[in-house]
Amino acid sequence: MNKAVYFVLSLFFCIIFGFSNSLAKPLEDNKWITDWLLCGPVECSVVPGQASELAHLNGFEVDYLKSIGGEENPQIHEDLVFQANVMDLKWTTFAGQDSLVDLDKSVSGKENVLAYAYCEIDMDNDKVCLLSLGTNDGGRLWLNGQVIWDNPEPRGLVPDDDMIPVRLHKGVNTILLKVEERGGSWGFCMRFKPFDSTSLARQTGLFSVKTNQQGKSFLVFKHPVAMAGTILKKVTLSVSLQNDPDNMIWTGTWDNSAQMPILNDFDPFEKYILKIESELADGKKWIETHKFCSGKRTVYTLFQNQQTDYVIVIGDNASGSEQWAANELQNYLKKISGADFPVCFAHEKTGTPKIVVGFNQTTRSLLGDAVKEPDILDESFTYKNVGPNILIWGGKQRGTMYGVMAFLENELGCRWYAPIVESIPEQSLYSFDYLNHSESPGVRVRNDFYYEAFNPVWAARNKMNGSMNTRIQPGGVEAYWAVHTFYRFMPPEEFFGSHPEYFSLVNGKRTWDHAQLCLTNPDVLSIITERLKDTMRKYPDNLIYSVSQNDWRNPCQCEKCQALAQQEESESGPLIWFVNKVAEAIEKEFPDKFVGTLAYQYTRKPCKTIKPRHNVVIRLCSIECCFAHDFQHCPENKSFMEDLKGWAEISPHLYIWDYVVNFSHYIQPYPNFYVLQPNIQTLAQNKAIGIMEQAAYQSRGGEFAELRAYVISKLLWNPYCDMQAVINDFMYGYYGRSGQFVRQYFDLLHDQVTPDTHIHLGLRPDDLIFSDDFICQADKIFDKAQKVAKNDTLLHRVEMARLPLLYLKCKRNPVRSKYDGTYEQFNKIVKREGITHYAERGEAHRIDFHREVDSAQ
Repeated sequence: MNKAVYFVLSLFFCIIFGFSNSLAKPLEDNKWITDWLLCGPVECSVVPGQASELAHLNGFEVDYLKSIGGEENPQIHEDLVFQANVMDLKWTTFAGQDSLVDLDKSVSGKENVLAYAYCEIDMDNDKVCLLSLGTNDGGRLWLNGQVIWDNPEPRGLVPDDDMIPVRLHKGVNTILLKVEERGGSWGFCMRFKPFDSTSLARQTGLFSVKTNQQGKSFLVFKHPVAMAGTILKKVTLSVSLQNDPDNMIWTGTWDNSAQMPILNDFDPFEKYILKIESELADGKKWIETHKFCSGKRTVYTLFQNQQTDYVIVIGDNASGSEQWAANELQNYLKKISGADFPVCFAHEKTGTPKIVVGFNQTTRSLLGDAVKEPDILDESFTYKNVGPNILIWGGKQRGTMYGVMAFLENELGCRWYAPIVESIPEQSLYSFDYLNHSESPGVRVRNDFYYEAFNPVWAARNKMNGSMNTRIQPGGVEAYWAVHTFYRFMPPEEFFGSHPEYFSLVNGKRTWDHAQLCLTNPDVLSIITERLKDTMRKYPDNLIYSVSQNDWRNPCQCEKCQALAQQEESESGPLIWFVNKVAEAIEKEFPDKFVGTLAYQYTRKPCKTIKPRHNVVIRLCSIECCFAHDFQHCPENKSFMEDLKGWAEISPHLYIWDYVVNFSHYIQPYPNFYVLQPNIQTLAQNKAIGIMEQAAYQSRGGEFAELRAYVISKLLWNPYCDMQAVINDFMYGYYGRSGQFVRQYFDLLHDQVTPDTHIHLGLRPDDLIFSDDFICQADKIFDKAQKVAKNDTLLHRVEMARLPLLYLKCKRNPVRSKYDGTYEQFNKIVKREGITHYAERGEAHRIDFHREVDSAQ
């Protein structure tokens, strides 16, 4: 039959019998459309290599309804048979019972096909509403002949997956859906919902950003442009760099187009954030943010197949730490790639691509004048590429050095888990298209007070800059000289015999035994001031010098000292009054130094009216706290939080002395990991310029010492890092395949903590937290961990992780520990690892421990 005749006859029957109008149904909000005319299947094909998520099936773009008016104006009725290319197709009725239109059952079970679905909506008046659609797979949708939705994406059917704002006009509205099948289930569901601009924005968003192959970016309105005025009143746009979100580099207003160019024709490839601020039609505010890339993308190769074209460039006036960092970079790049990266000075002209270490003349020439040289003490850093060149810079003292270590860690996977344990993954190729990363320390002075963390190279690599007393470390340290210094400055053997009035009056009698100094005595002030000055001249490399109480109680009860204590409602009153006087006296000679003192035990409560001077550092100690729960969520820590907030309010500088260890049993299990991050965050939020985490500091062997030292270093640098990711990284990097089981034990241990569990610095082996069931489960886990250790090195690390369990078993049941080999294994590990301190008491505790086990019957 002639196609023209076929079309005329089809149209004739439509007009005579009026089938098209009989299809129209009234709109019912939120009710699924169940009555359809369906047509298909039409077989399509898959083009080899076709990116299926970017294009419809081959043949989808053909208009198979051309003989009956075309997809934009189809003339359709029930049982209509028509010709499509060389196929005969027929419209059949579908009357569903629920939301799903199952095309597998009603059309075909074949794959790589498409079908049409058609219905009509009869409206009494014009109305704006939301067309809700879910399909499996992609397709195209026409409303009254206009395409309002197109998605080639293969996907599962999700009701209300797409929410499309539409305007239905009075009378009959036609809906045509063309949906394709790529495999698996096939179907769709559709309904109309009342229009709500806020709900639409929340569910689907209003805009997206796309970038074409030339690197040009566009703002895309996700809904029909004709509906823009119905959804929105006003839209403003602003763009910033992802690593500098507060600095707007481009602003604009949406021009109500489907695609609007954003940014200028920038050539460099960059990562951006687009912020869209809108006023919705209902008057509510709506904000969207989108991360995107824009600009010409070029891939650069740093090294490949043990070869590189790069050189490392340092400034002619590079600091010692920058030179050290350049050498570290050279050495580790060699380990990673096998390639040689020469180090040269900036004045040595080279045309090769560069890794520039430090802010120097080469950095300035590549960055231009917009970027200023950081302050020498600025520990923040940036590494980024300018074309093929990689620039790493920060403050000369430590910032650049930290940037180099971060580049090796973030981009190349280097880890420094412990002083003698590093993970340096070998690679045959490293290429990049974009580098732009900046960091700043979350805490100014970071003191990881573990024996393992005292290693100066490990500390520098992990960005630890704090120390008790000075030590030689790349980049130097912010040193805090001494603690508990009253008798260090004024030894009783020197002064008490001739001047007992210099010491505490306790119960009506001057005493030096476990006592303090009389802080209102003018001679005491004079002597300590002069001796502090002598100390500062002798040890000039410290930042803070301690004038602080002895490590016991018994403050002076004389009339003058107590008057200050009563006035300030705390024994911190006479102490801060005294330290302020000392700090004032040394300031002229030492304007850049600080005098530190303790808010510790009897002086922990803040003063009522006296405030520390600007060159005084308060060192608040958390020694009384519960460490099973964080500072803010434990009743036992309420008074500490009150004191913390009080000192934060009046102190210009607050330096926290925190505790992460069981002093009575270094080796024993101590489940406090989950308070580390919230506690450090709390301290940082309360103006702490420095935090010292005191731990097992006298020898190796502290429970999870390497892990805790590593995690603390990450938290002190960035209190908001992903701590679980840090722990997992360590577990598998440090213990190898055994790490999965060590992590399992770690979780088991911390699962013993309940809301009613309270842990302090003297957790005992017979505490209820250590049940026999826990010990039994832990032993089984460690048996598995030791079995999968692939070599002796990893096995020894697993045994060190198990050592606290062995210690616990020896303490709880010494007789059994000798019988079942636990004690023998404990002694073997301790000897092999050179562990000298089982507790802070040192040798005395170790002797008592072995005597207890050896003598057990």
